[in-house]
Amino acid sequence: MNTLTSSRLKPIRLGSEDHTTYFPAMKLPSLITIAAASLLLGGCVGYMPPLSNKPYSGKSLGGRDADFITIGRTTRAEVVKKLGTDYRDSIRVQAIAYPWELPGGYWFIFVVSQMGGGAASGPENTRWRALFLDFDGHDIVKRKEFVRLKRQLTLDEQLEAWAGWVPKITPPVFLP
Repeated sequence: MNTLTSSRLKPIRLGSEDHTTYFPAMKLPSLITIAAASLLLGGCVGYMPPLSNKPYSGKSLGGRDADFITIGRTTRAEVVKKLGTDYRDSIRVQAIAYPWELPGGYWFIFVVSQMGGGAASGPENTRWRALFLDFDGHDIVKRKEFVRLKRQLTLDEQLEAWAGWVPKITPPVFLP
């Protein structure tokens, strides 16, 4: 069974109107449980937003940066000329990704009780994003999408799954 399906990638809106959560949805229930337990034990939960929106890596792209891309008309050369060469090219499909990573802030918890207290803080959270572009046989853009990348998969795996590549599994051959 192929686990690299495009349904695992969620499109997002980027740019100045990006008010999305900094955590994957699967972590949200555990965060709520930790926050509720902390509050019940007499503590507090906090969040420190990022101090900067400067990307750690890549160039942050928004909807306006990709407005010039017209499906069925814009060529790969035009995209590279306008957005630059800081992209990831797939070796399996005719697709490229312009990835970037933004700071996401910190979560922290304080717990105070009659027996003592404690504090905890998680690692800095980041927001990993990309602009995916798929090309036809003549290097014309046939699809574009801004995506929120998942930490469990590599950029290549997510790009190829988005572009529809399915790995071919060849059964092993046993020689006598």
